[in-house]
Amino acid sequence: MDFFVELMGYLGGFFIMLSFIPQVIKSYKTKKVDDISTGLAIASVIGGIFWEIYGFMVNSMPLIIMNGIFCILVVILLVLKLKYNKV
Repeated sequence: MDFFVELMGYLGGFFIMLSFIPQVIKSYKTKKVDDISTGLAIASVIGGIFWEIYGFMVNSMPLIIMNGIFCILVVILLVLKLKYNKV
């Protein structure tokens, strides 16, 4: 049962990360970030940080690992947004 529970956590995290990877790659290649919502990215990082804290509190490796990677991806998007945003 524990294996199945952990597997669900890893799969959920994997697919959430998978949804952001194409955007990071596209933004890096095209240097176009006008359509990326800064508010969404900031809220995602803040939410990810809280999930990370929760993961440590409940000692859940899927939450810790997957949210850590997710936060890194969103921070990369924010950095690209700051770097390439046309103001």
